[in-house]
Amino acid sequence: MRSKGAHAGPSINRRNLLALGGGVAAAGTLAACGGPEEEEERGDLEWDADAQQYVIEEEIASGEVPLKLWFENEDLANAQIAAFKEAFKDVYPDIEFTYELVAQNDAVPEMSLAGEAGNGGDVFMTFYDQVARSIEEGTAAPLGEYENVLKSRMSDTFTGVVTGSDGRMYAVPVTTESIALMYNKTLLKEITGSEEPATTWEEIRAVAEQYNDSAKNQWTVRWVPGEIYYSYSVLSSMGWQVYPGGDVAEPGFDDPSLIPALEYYASLRDLWNVPSADATPETVEAEFAAGVTPYIITGPWAFSAFDAGAEEHGFEYGVTTIPASESGDPASSFAGMHVIAVSAYTKYPAAARVFANFLASDAGAAALYATTGQIPALNTDLLAHIEGLEEDPHVAGIVAQSAQADLLPQLPEYFWSTANEMTVAVWDNLTSADDAAAAAVAGYDELAGL
Repeated sequence: MRSKGAHAGPSINRRNLLALGGGVAAAGTLAACGGPEEEEERGDLEWDADAQQYVIEEEIASGEVPLKLWFENEDLANAQIAAFKEAFKDVYPDIEFTYELVAQNDAVPEMSLAGEAGNGGDVFMTFYDQVARSIEEGTAAPLGEYENVLKSRMSDTFTGVVTGSDGRMYAVPVTTESIALMYNKTLLKEITGSEEPATTWEEIRAVAEQYNDSAKNQWTVRWVPGEIYYSYSVLSSMGWQVYPGGDVAEPGFDDPSLIPALEYYASLRDLWNVPSADATPETVEAEFAAGVTPYIITGPWAFSAFDAGAEEHGFEYGVTTIPASESGDPASSFAGMHVIAVSAYTKYPAAARVFANFLASDAGAAALYATTGQIPALNTDLLAHIEGLEEDPHVAGIVAQSAQADLLPQLPEYFWSTANEMTVAVWDNLTSADDAAAAAVAGYDELAGL
């Protein structure tokens, strides 16, 4: 459902960037298909080389017609509108905007209908792994001249996953994030005499021998053990890589390295001895916020709750990279990314591109961070321009983990269901690692063939 403008209620902030329902069925280079005829391809768009901006259409620039935005977060929509108006007040003092709240996981399928009907947004925010579908269905437009601007401000990894097979970018990377290890410095010092975090699971095990007490539901470390989104950090540290060749038909479930990796993951059960069904993000994060859990693996969406908990219960916490396994390989994780795309149906392709690009500008990134605390998908040197971000030790920890994370172009929906079942099977001791991997191979192949 969509709601309009200031009359909309609060939207959900916390969201896995790798949306579980948002995968499409092809990995690797994003395929480019036809959609509505592009204004830019007809040569109607004017590029101001000095300003490095498109010239906004007069109807939008004059305020005669508002530019329509699709956002999931009302606060972010208002913040970006305010920031844009401030940045362009001398050039476009009369520009107006309207917005609708559309869930990012719904934006691409909704645009397929609303865009053609003429009532879609001029731009829409979604998840990076939905871009291929948007290209295939012809709902996203290429960014044109902004490609060079964006490629100078962010990594090839970010720009590459929103680039079609025709070599053109179809979305602006806006945020990046990863799960990481968060640790209660105050509690660790009470237990071990040091507030320095563990770098290996063996170090966490040493703390657990002192601190764990199942009768009190007291555990040294917590995470969501039944989801591959979390377990992958352990499996990857043991040498297993998902989609090693980038081929959707080869997820890696038949890789021999997966068996010992699953066995090692199952061996961590004594550190956090709860059934997978009893460990939800809400329950594990609540215990860390209460100041009674030394370690948690989660993402930056929990910062606000942890900040409040730290103030209420008098503790200090830090953020760092996820522990390595005994193999010593760095723990990878699934990196995620929010993006904003220009609708291929927009009547105002210049204005839509100007606004989409603005979210990757210094001013747009500052508004993003100030409003949501999310990390802009910009090069490290540009992050230093954003007030408060460089000095934020929690953000630094997420950035450090993101540097060793995997940002995969596409993850089909059936990967998540298959990999989650495999993870639950070994964590809950429902089957052996060999059988869990074999079931994953069979299950994936079956779902891929449907």
